[in-house]
Amino acid sequence: MPTTIIVKEEAIHYESPERATLHINIELTGYDRERIHEQVSDVLRSLRNDIEQMHDSQNGPITWYAISGANTWSWKHQDGVKFTERVEVKVKFSNFTTLGEWLNSILSTDGIRLNTINWTLTERRKTELELQLRQKAVQLAREKAEQYASAVNLHVSAAKTIADAGLLGANRQNGASGSSVAASRTSNASVGGASGTDGYRFTPEDVLVTASIEAEFIAE
Repeated sequence: MPTTIIVKEEAIHYESPERATLHINIELTGYDRERIHEQVSDVLRSLRNDIEQMHDSQNGPITWYAISGANTWSWKHQDGVKFTERVEVKVKFSNFTTLGEWLNSILSTDGIRLNTINWTLTERRKTELELQLRQKAVQLAREKAEQYASAVNLHVSAAKTIADAGLLGANRQNGASGSSVAASRTSNASVGGASGTDGYRFTPEDVLVTASIEAEFIAE
């Protein structure tokens, strides 16, 4: 009599990052609103000039950037009303040596703060890895099902359902079958390394890419 074996598997891979996105804030505070705005604008103008000179979407060292938002707020202080203005800047580097050198030069500027660095892969490489990991996850799932089948003197004869992790139960409730897909995530790293005349030197975290599936196999 055929037996259904249900398993869950995950394939993982660590890959050296290909891109690093800096999350930078330009933020200044003072009693003179107009003066603070002028200072922030001056810093932003200088920063944008640096970025635009290095920006090349294909060859880098900066492949993408965004000046994505600005905020202002004020509050009462014992000496008067204080004003703060903040502008958010994101810059993606393909050359990590240039990234370190540039950081070393801009962080001495009053008002510039680096929040974090997000180490990632290119979309092309990420897609390639996801495809490989989908296939590996299915293979691992079948091997696990074979182990269960062997324990009761059976052999896996066919795959009945393959689904994204968490969907198999939902699909059974809905009466539908699933298709295999991959999930991925990237690592985040704060500023690290040592600074010197050659700038920051980073040893970034590898990027973790995963594919998780659930599957039903028929054993006879």
